[in-house]
Amino acid sequence: MKRFLILILFFIHLTPSIQAQKYNDYIGAGHNRDIKVFSSSDKHEKETGYTAKAENTINGKGLDAKLMEASRFLSQASIGADYKTIEETAKIGINQWLENQFSIPPENYLQNVLDIFEITNQWELDHGADSTDIPEWPYWSHFMYAWWEYNMFNDDLLRQRVALALSEILVVSFNSDLAGFGHSVASYYDILSQNAFGNYKDILMKVTYHPAMGFYLSHFNNPKTIEEDNIHPDENYAREVMQLFSIGLYQLNNDGTRKVDANGEFIPTYTNSDIKEMAKIFTGLGPGALIPNEWVDQPDFGYGIWITDMTVPMKMYEEWHEPGEKHLIDGFTIPAGQTGDEDIEMAIDHLFNHPNVGPFVCKQLIQRLVKSNPTPEYVDRVASVFNDNGSSVRGDLKSVIKAILLDDEARTCEWINDETNGKLKEPFLRYTHFARAVDKDQAYGHYWNISYGFYENTGQVILNSPSVFNFYLPYFQPNGPIAEKGLVAPEFQIHNSQTSIGYMNSVFEWTRYEYLMSDWLTDDPAVSTDFYNYEPMARNPEVFLNYLDIVYTHGMLTDRTRNIIKESCNQLINSSFKRTRAQLALYLLMISPDYTISK
Repeated sequence: MKRFLILILFFIHLTPSIQAQKYNDYIGAGHNRDIKVFSSSDKHEKETGYTAKAENTINGKGLDAKLMEASRFLSQASIGADYKTIEETAKIGINQWLENQFSIPPENYLQNVLDIFEITNQWELDHGADSTDIPEWPYWSHFMYAWWEYNMFNDDLLRQRVALALSEILVVSFNSDLAGFGHSVASYYDILSQNAFGNYKDILMKVTYHPAMGFYLSHFNNPKTIEEDNIHPDENYAREVMQLFSIGLYQLNNDGTRKVDANGEFIPTYTNSDIKEMAKIFTGLGPGALIPNEWVDQPDFGYGIWITDMTVPMKMYEEWHEPGEKHLIDGFTIPAGQTGDEDIEMAIDHLFNHPNVGPFVCKQLIQRLVKSNPTPEYVDRVASVFNDNGSSVRGDLKSVIKAILLDDEARTCEWINDETNGKLKEPFLRYTHFARAVDKDQAYGHYWNISYGFYENTGQVILNSPSVFNFYLPYFQPNGPIAEKGLVAPEFQIHNSQTSIGYMNSVFEWTRYEYLMSDWLTDDPAVSTDFYNYEPMARNPEVFLNYLDIVYTHGMLTDRTRNIIKESCNQLINSSFKRTRAQLALYLLMISPDYTISK
């Protein structure tokens, strides 16, 4: 009888509230206005601040679906997000986040590198260096310092992710004499960063004229034909601007699949003769300006990179440009009598308007941002936006990026469980994600990272690919089930026993040794990982893993991995167990397939 009276009293209290509530679809998950829930007690989790309140059963608190969705989205659209960024994105929604990102003005990497160059030079002088030891201009190390300094706390997350993706398509590398020209590569990277939401044709044109690319693919000081001296135009850039930067090797359908001829053979996009003709286009380009030197005052064709201002676009020297007609792919002829710049403009325009460019470039961008094996339908939808953004504009990357990230194949949950979905997260993005997501500290506020140790461990650091073919090919197939199913997994090309162990060693340094990054300057302390704010959560491994699942694995932490980490952490009960638990949990999570495979 007593129990019956209690129930009556409960429903008397509850019924008016239900009648007053304003929701006709459902109650709960935040639909809790004018509703009160009572329980016998509230469980409070010691130190973490988490409380299991009765009202949480209906107010939506603890429902992490939106956080997980935002986290997964940011894993595709940024180089790494912390919990605060995930919360903000979940609050405003993906579409609004994209619009906010598009409105952020681009950074100037060249200026950042020049500033870092001055600061680090003064640092070395203040710490006993001789002035003769100071370099004349920035090296690759200064670019690394500037890139990491900016990307640890910046807000333009999408632009930086797209710029990184473009740098793996339109490749230049410090694995060349460009290592001595950090300012040149910074100005090249500015092309990619500043035009990440611009037009792809503009990128092709600016890349063609940039001295870093001119040196890297050898059309800097590329002369016309001089038969008597057996001199012929260099074909390197002519080949790669077609093969890697625009149309690829084979004719494509708009969905990225290869066309075949009557015999079922793939149809090449160009021939060796086409390369020779295209090479004539890129003759006559030389120094656009000089740096102060003791020998010459004015730039001229043939002057080397050591006296050239490698941040200024190359200019045309007409007397060194190949005259006459040029016969390009698909029967297109560039007429005689034009200037060299006019020839280049027509050639790039012809390549840009080739039907291959949309599917060729868009499929690679999808691979870099979302998944290794997009369906032909996904590629077709995005390539169609490249071909026409809805306003009769071709090559609009802003529209392309939106199409990639908002497509059902990138967003809907049913794709997560598809075995062909996802990609191996490239090592460099694992590093940037970790570094941005954790708290960190440096005695002088220097977040300068030479990155050399990580490169040695994993084979990847920004702008350090071994060749123009990037760190991995977009069609690479590792032996085994992936190849047997006809799938590709580009990032696996640099995943082997050495680099996988090297990656684990790097994560161990970040976590157990709390050594996150460092520079090569005299007496400048390393950047350390700060676990202080993780310690209260680590008291309860389940609570901590819930947090880590949001930030790092986007709600895809499996029960198996969760139990392995939880059982390992529960064994740590020494005096510093909370800190050690935090280190161990993050280490095990970062090396798990739940983290390294993005879905």
